[in-house]
Amino acid sequence: MFAEGFLGTHALWYMDVATLYFGVLPLLLLGAIILAAKGRYVAHGMAQMTLFVLTLAVVALFEVGVRVSGGFMAFMERSHADMGFMVPFLIVHVLVALLSVVVWSALIYGAFKRTYIEKQPLGASHKRVGRYVFAGLCATSVMGVSIYYLLFSYGH
Repeated sequence: MFAEGFLGTHALWYMDVATLYFGVLPLLLLGAIILAAKGRYVAHGMAQMTLFVLTLAVVALFEVGVRVSGGFMAFMERSHADMGFMVPFLIVHVLVALLSVVVWSALIYGAFKRTYIEKQPLGASHKRVGRYVFAGLCATSVMGVSIYYLLFSYGH
């Protein structure tokens, strides 16, 4: 986990794994959304649940790795990135990520409850909230990959 990464930067292995995953997450989410658009709702739900659980696992790997590696400030010390930019950018990234994951979990729970417990179809609000979640997760992914670049590639 703490070995040198594989993306050609000075980041550690777990950082490369997380960055690669979050770099492709918007495409994976889009694939799950396309399943719903084609009327394959069970497959859509399974894909969403799989991506949600996988995302939580990658975040857990990342968070443990960051804490054991000394935290954000340890990475900043070895970076050429500007602290005045990085700290607010990181705060926004974390807030968007938290909000997106909380709403995503509520969306999944609500869809499961409505579909399998209440035996009711999902309404237009599911699609509308899903669009917000998709946008939030895409923004989180772009910001996370940007943070990786700024910390581990920029100026090196």
